Amino acid sequence: MGSSGILAVFKLLRRNFGRRRVIKQKDAVGELIKTILSQNTSDRNSLRAYNNLKKRFKNWDALRRSGIAAIRREIRIAGLANIKAPRIKEALEEVKKRRGSLSLGFLRDLDAEGGCAFLRSIKGVGPKTAAVVLLFSFGKPIMPVDTHVYRVTRRLGLLDKKATREEAQDHFSAVVPEGLIYEFHLNLISHGREICIARNPRCGICNLKKLCKYYKDVIASLRSQ
Repeated sequence: MGSSGILAVFKLLRRNFGRRRVIKQKDAVGELIKTILSQNTSDRNSLRAYNNLKKRFKNWDALRRSGIAAIRREIRIAGLANIKAPRIKEALEEVKKRRGSLSLGFLRDLDAEGGCAFLRSIKGVGPKTAAVVLLFSFGKPIMPVDTHVYRVTRRLGLLDKKATREEAQDHFSAVVPEGLIYEFHLNLISHGREICIARNPRCGICNLKKLCKYYKDVIASLRSQ
């Protein structure tokens, strides 16, 4: 499915989930922390952990100077606290060391490739985390690929099944029109959570099924029985 297929999917997703107004997050460091917390947990729990940190520490530098045990206590609800607490602290330490302050505002002046290279050079920051910070904080034309985006696009046939998530991110960042990336990303996530779920996808109510390779394969399989 080429660029015309992507646009067709985009339009149907918009019909189902509506337009998305771009809201840039002003606090890029906070977005980095929030995205680290979101790994392997629900949005609800990661947001609660993030709000715990905001209440406990007066600013991100206070969090950086705190002990790992104190961070771990506040983020326990997000799961994997023993991994995420040192990861957050180390990321903040690295930004402070390399930039002289806890600010990622300089990324605004870099292109997506340069910004991604800087963020990914921080231990524990992978391609999806870097892309989320760049897209949501600075509006950079880069497409984060999470579990839902990866699953839905592979089922639709927008992506080769052998492609890795990193390859998927590079592919969609290149082929999805810049002005559509933000909405496409969010609506794919909504579709993956509500309709194209991991087990027993709700194909019967899906308005994308006429474009979907997975659905066509399922139908073909049933007819051959």
